[in-house]
Amino acid sequence: MSRCLKRAETSGRADDNVETLLKRFKAFNEQSKPVVDLYMKFGKVHYIDASGTVNEVYQETKKAMLPETFFLIGPKSSGKTTLGNALAERCNMKLLDFASFVKVNGLKGKDDEIITMALIKHLINETNPRILIEDFP
Repeated sequence: MSRCLKRAETSGRADDNVETLLKRFKAFNEQSKPVVDLYMKFGKVHYIDASGTVNEVYQETKKAMLPETFFLIGPKSSGKTTLGNALAERCNMKLLDFASFVKVNGLKGKDDEIITMALIKHLINETNPRILIEDFP
């Protein structure tokens, strides 16, 4: 409440007042909180401390949005793909073949930093909460 009222001093929003804020809090508790509680059971909810700087909150939000990422490594012809497919299916993961990712995205021969940033951008847009990356160097 105090944070929102402090914002009201500079926001210019007519609806930043105690009466409207109380209505918003009530609506959240009655309508949104049950949905949040449901998704929490599936590990889809992340709490972020929004009291920091804009950059700190952004970094925490970005970290919370990335999926859990696991890596499957091993020598060629060791059965990584077979194991990866079985593990991904059994553990509700999406299997991402890193070598194919590099090829499909035209990253072959590019600098490691460029490839890594492309992978991070891909993961930010990924909807599956768990990714198993095969063939990561």
